[in-house]
Amino acid sequence: MTKDHRNKILLLGLIAFIIMVSGCTTPEKIYEDDVLSFTVPANWNVDETKFSDELASLRPVYAKYPVIYIHQTDLKPDSVIDGYITNYPYEYPRFEVVTREDVKVNGLSGEKLVYTNTAQDDFLLVGPDFFSAVVVFQKDNQTYIISSSEAMEHTYHSQVEPALAVLMDSVKIKE
Repeated sequence: MTKDHRNKILLLGLIAFIIMVSGCTTPEKIYEDDVLSFTVPANWNVDETKFSDELASLRPVYAKYPVIYIHQTDLKPDSVIDGYITNYPYEYPRFEVVTREDVKVNGLSGEKLVYTNTAQDDFLLVGPDFFSAVVVFQKDNQTYIISSSEAMEHTYHSQVEPALAVLMDSVKIKE
């Protein structure tokens, strides 16, 4: 095999490799509106139908649940977290705090609460526990809340927790 022929084969191999690798990566999707912007986590979409006062809601690409919501309120962050801890046990007797920790939300101080509960329609209290999370942070005297709907434990750890991490690292509140 001649040197020129070998160089052509190497060049074709390099081009094929670049094409294969470029097909494996997807560009980040960015959501942006008048109030905030964030990176949409991989395998999640922003749900354009708003049924409440949420700023944004996200759903997995191939499922309706779990859902991650982003809200804003005039309440202080501590009041939001304490409200969950104080009020949920009355409505949901199997409510239990898993973790409560200080976090950074794109450089801003915040707090994250992970808790378990039974399903909302489990009146007999015999079903499995479901995991949910709420992250609160404040900017310019407004409190922002990122919360997740209930999810089975494996779904919470494999889908919700990684999506929350992306949101916490990328969410930006506009001035």
